Amino acid sequence: MSTYTMTDATRRTAEMVNEARYGGEPVVITDHGKPAAIVISPEMMARYQALEDAADLAEIEAIKSKGPVWVSNEDAQRQMNQWLDEADAAGDQTR
Repeated sequence: MSTYTMTDATRRTAEMVNEARYGGEPVVITDHGKPAAIVISPEMMARYQALEDAADLAEIEAIKSKGPVWVSNEDAQRQMNQWLDEADAAGDQTR
């Protein structure tokens, strides 16, 4: 796995992207010596998303195997508000 500083990534963007695209390995971009971003190929992203989807399906199947779960309207609203608050705190601007 290659590593580029933020400055190098700016100057050598095409090289860095090609390395991620054709080298088959992620490229790490650092800022002040700490990982700031990772560049990956579209194929690697597709594999990552497939793994995430498989994990989500496995979790859903595990929940379904336990039978129905009943939640009161109040508990559902409380949970939804908590998720929205967490999304806001994380900077999610989708709402």
